Amino acid sequence: MKLRTVALMNSRSAGLKPGEDVSYRELYDLVHGKDFLAGSGTDGYRANVRTFIKRIRKKLREVDTEFEHIHNYAGFGYRWLAGN
Repeated sequence: MKLRTVALMNSRSAGLKPGEDVSYRELYDLVHGKDFLAGSGTDGYRANVRTFIKRIRKKLREVDTEFEHIHNYAGFGYRWLAGN
């Protein structure tokens, strides 16, 4: 699950539009399948995605303490910024 999320975000940054935003819904669908519903309300899945990203950041910072490539786009999702 975590690896698929990182792969999606990284592939987006390597495409024609580096730093392209990935929506909460797209990330959630990647993990749970399209149109799966969980959480409270129509946007309840966002809390789950924030938890995924928090765990991914933690794991990547265990390897690289200066890892800062996943940026939040408030109200929409996340963006992977390629390192120098």
